[in-house]
Amino acid sequence: MSRLYRWPEYDAVALHRARFARVESVMREQRVDALLLVGPDHIRYATDFRAHLTNESEWFAALVHSDGEAELFLPYIDETASAPYPDLPWISRVHAIASWSAATANPRTWVRVVAGALAALGGARRIGVDGVDQTLLAGLCEAHPDHEFVSVTTALHRVRREKHPIEVELLEAASRVNAGAMEAALGAAHVGGTDHDVLAAAMNYQQAAGVEFVTHSVCNLRNGSGDWFAAGRRFAEGDPFFFDIGCYGAGGYASDAGRSGFVGEGREEHLAAYEHLLTAHRIAQSLAVPGAKASTLLAACNEYLEGHGLGRTPYAIGHGVGLRICELPTLFSPGLMDEDVELIEGEVIALEPETTVVVDGVETVLKIEDNFVVEAAGLRQLTNVPDASEFVGADG
Repeated sequence: MSRLYRWPEYDAVALHRARFARVESVMREQRVDALLLVGPDHIRYATDFRAHLTNESEWFAALVHSDGEAELFLPYIDETASAPYPDLPWISRVHAIASWSAATANPRTWVRVVAGALAALGGARRIGVDGVDQTLLAGLCEAHPDHEFVSVTTALHRVRREKHPIEVELLEAASRVNAGAMEAALGAAHVGGTDHDVLAAAMNYQQAAGVEFVTHSVCNLRNGSGDWFAAGRRFAEGDPFFFDIGCYGAGGYASDAGRSGFVGEGREEHLAAYEHLLTAHRIAQSLAVPGAKASTLLAACNEYLEGHGLGRTPYAIGHGVGLRICELPTLFSPGLMDEDVELIEGEVIALEPETTVVVDGVETVLKIEDNFVVEAAGLRQLTNVPDASEFVGADG
């Protein structure tokens, strides 16, 4: 029977106020009169509006005033409407833009509508923007030569690192559902089954639990280190594999996690490599305390793996998780980050060491990824499998 997860009940207005206070601090520091946002996560953070219908992110825009009032530009309406959402009273109006295509596919229409809303702002002249395409930005500059458009993207990413307690609660809920999905995926692997079967089990669990959106779903079976994607490969006895899955849960908060598994009796060399990977993961966890440098975690993990003749993690050992599955902080090596940041209390991170082992000339990739909140004494794991008490019937 399908089971719906009991997502947390939370004070959405309190969360909005807390997040907008941070957005407002960015506006003051950047000396902007308003924000023009197109990133679904930035729109959600500043306005609470869900602007993520698909993995394409160029369908929506938001104009956020300095007092918190917001106007939205939507692809599924055909006229302007005022005060459209009683539960989101700070959204004063919505405007129609070109439907079901990237903004850059109809740039004149997009610029005309957005420029009209900018003109109605009156004295606002300095506008902060995130990932607005250069063609669209050029059109706005031509329509409003007296306006100055400045990037605030990096500042918005940085201000979102430390999570409000409500955000942590929602991130934990998404992580628990994702952990349950990983257990379902591991249970679906059997001799003769396919890598797609594993991912289908994970997605079924996520959707039945009531996630907002499935973000990614990859599985590596006998595919070396160059390709993570499922391709209909069938499991044989002893096969090692890994998968990496993600979802957005209540409020748009994400989880990004992964597991390695074995079908039947794994080979001794593969099992030993996996045990070393688990140890490397624990080493990274033990180092991840407030004030720890990002690069320290990766260096310690790779030193351990290479010391046991295994391949190093070839990318960042981790990243932040929030309204994006991958956001700041980046946990990589110096030279591949703008800044070797220190972990801060209250942020949520994913730790994802990976290694490779060669057995009889065949390279196998193993990976594990969990989500944690950084607390004063260290990490608290969020990707714990929920129990039956955390669900209700789908019709309940």
